[in-house]
Amino acid sequence: MDDDVERTKETTTTTTTAPVVVAVVGTASCPHCVRAKKALDDAGFDYEEIRVDDAPALRASSSACAGFRSVPQVYVGGEIYGGADDTCAGIASGAFGEACDRARANGAEGAPRALREAAERHEAGTLEMPEEAKKPAQASSSSWLTDLMAGKKETTSRASAYDVAKEMSDAKNGVARRARRRFAGLTDGIFGAFKTYKGTFTAKEAVDWMVKNGKATDEAVATEIGAEMVRERLIADVDATHPFVVVEDESKAPLFRFQSEAPALGCAPLNAAKLFTGEPRDAKTVVEDVRRRILKLYDAFLSSDGRAVDYAGIAASDDFKDFVQASEELQRVNLNALTREERMAFFINVYNALVIHGTCVFGTPKNTLERLDFFSKVSYNIDGHNYTCDDIENGVLRGNRPGAASVGALLGKISLSRGPFREKDPRRSNVVLPMDPRVHFALVCGARSCPPIRVYTAENIDSELEDAAYSFFESEIDVTVGENGVASSAAVSKIVGEWYKFDFGADEAERLRYASEYMREGAERDALRKALDDANATVSLTTRAYDWTLNDGK
Repeated sequence: MDDDVERTKETTTTTTTAPVVVAVVGTASCPHCVRAKKALDDAGFDYEEIRVDDAPALRASSSACAGFRSVPQVYVGGEIYGGADDTCAGIASGAFGEACDRARANGAEGAPRALREAAERHEAGTLEMPEEAKKPAQASSSSWLTDLMAGKKETTSRASAYDVAKEMSDAKNGVARRARRRFAGLTDGIFGAFKTYKGTFTAKEAVDWMVKNGKATDEAVATEIGAEMVRERLIADVDATHPFVVVEDESKAPLFRFQSEAPALGCAPLNAAKLFTGEPRDAKTVVEDVRRRILKLYDAFLSSDGRAVDYAGIAASDDFKDFVQASEELQRVNLNALTREERMAFFINVYNALVIHGTCVFGTPKNTLERLDFFSKVSYNIDGHNYTCDDIENGVLRGNRPGAASVGALLGKISLSRGPFREKDPRRSNVVLPMDPRVHFALVCGARSCPPIRVYTAENIDSELEDAAYSFFESEIDVTVGENGVASSAAVSKIVGEWYKFDFGADEAERLRYASEYMREGAERDALRKALDDANATVSLTTRAYDWTLNDGK
């Protein structure tokens, strides 16, 4: 059987002898097919897969058997069970398993006989389009097929939109994308401004491509397909305000880009290349899954001391691709039920993963401006809201405090600035209070002066942060001891002494006392404490140079 019809049997631990009574008809470009198969895999159901990519006659034959044209079409014991929603709901309720038990008891196969015969004729090259497929199909309760424009001879479906979008985005033969400068309007500045939109195309360019490449019979049908792509979030207007329409003046035409390309262009959260359409799991389960996947990457690509990361190895690995796909579930995770400790562990782990993810996609920032841009723009969509690195660090983990680059922090008057989450910002519900300064020793920015990378757990967050603090000050404080055994100065990391100094105390003495609590026992710690306890002694705080070199071990 050729590539158009691929049948695979997924091995599970439930049985190796029972007949396969489930069949899934679908295409590679359909996310709902992926969702249905994942649900079957997770529940331990064996199934055979019949792929109908570029096989319209075979797909029509299956649609005739199913009673609807959308995919996936899931059969149990030779009878249609439904689409992805029906299958997931049936698995959750137990009804799907009961149907499988009945089919197995009757010795029935997954796909109906008519579909098997059609697959055999397709393989032999003799299958023709069935007569009933030449008429408009009736939508069933499990189908999301709709006529987009009444009276049109051609209709489009969700599946066709995915198929066309996949070919349109092909790097070799797809529609051309360009960077364009447009006037952004007064909303982006007092006098307006020009803005560059990367990786864009106009509706006319897309329509012309579809007609030229035989994906639509005329401009009207191509416009329908483009409108469906917008509805399914396969493509999007860069301003999120314009419909998919062809306009006469191309210089003023709305600009569109592929959603799958937006993250790599820096125009969308890194986990938003695809819209997560599955049933979201419990937040604690998602948190643990994120932690487990990060740990797997760290085990493979992190140096033994936790300070060097093989970013090239991560970016090229299958585990990283799996992590990127799994991160899409963060779009719909509900964080409301998390405790303070669970919230801290979750956002620390996500922050460190986001920095690594961003570095793999965009490379390491080379100067201060690039670093500020990186941490203020690289983001994940979590629970329907975008969180940049700065949002997670300053908004969530630091109790919604101004960042190190804020005016208040730079002038030493923190009250002049506010945290990133303003009033009525729904992300404020995830702010961790009270703020624990030790989170600074857990967050990794990708530089050599950053703390070692670890994975944190809610159950042991206190002891893990305590260990991180001791480890940090093991190498990030130098005390100068005078002949009298009293410290005269101490050099600390810029994290403690400059950038986030207000997190560690109101003045230098408080910050040094905080640091002394995590110093190793010995002459330096004793000398520093003597100076801090002696009202007549003066100990100055200085900061050490911060090594922003990439922590890639090179």
